[in-house]
Amino acid sequence: MNAKIIAFLNTYKYLIAMISVLNFLLTPLHASIQGVNVAYAVVINYTLVILASSLIASSTGTRIRAYFLGVLVLISIWIEFSNPSMEMIKPFRLITSALLFFYFCILLLKQLRSIKEINLPFILGPILGFIYLGVIGGIFFESIHFIDPSAFHIRGHVSGYVFYYFSFISITTVGYGDITPITEQAQAITLVLNIIGQFYLAIVISVFVGKYINLKT
Repeated sequence: MNAKIIAFLNTYKYLIAMISVLNFLLTPLHASIQGVNVAYAVVINYTLVILASSLIASSTGTRIRAYFLGVLVLISIWIEFSNPSMEMIKPFRLITSALLFFYFCILLLKQLRSIKEINLPFILGPILGFIYLGVIGGIFFESIHFIDPSAFHIRGHVSGYVFYYFSFISITTVGYGDITPITEQAQAITLVLNIIGQFYLAIVISVFVGKYINLKT
């Protein structure tokens, strides 16, 4: 049974990781539907992201490092919600979160380099990487807002979640106009993220087409 479970997790690890991150992005919806404290929903969903994304690690050592960073993030999130007046915990949470998702990106790139054929991991891996990129962008935007609260003009309620929302509409170049970068620093990060998002899509498509052509010839 254990061997079957391990084989299943190894086969669908990219799908499981992708679902966990998408589920994490829906945290506000979960909290409102279930009527639970946002802090509990964040911690639970973040834990699922850490466990699921760690499946793409190729060794026990890399997985332990991912767990270690994840635990640091979870502790900082819990302290931040429990003690809102403790302002210095937020930069710690932002730094550890950025390190965690950068580490996930590194693990993902190493795994994708070993894929030699077009299969489910080859398709889902780049999609997962794009979602990681959006989360990292949200961390950067939230960091800018922490340093300078006037960096963005935001319509409606201001929370940490809006910066992740802004990150994804930036890399997809949707731009609804409800969040506007005001300072040059915020505009610079937005510009860079827009460029990276477009180049990412172009590179992924070219690699996919190139590998498909090679398999056909």
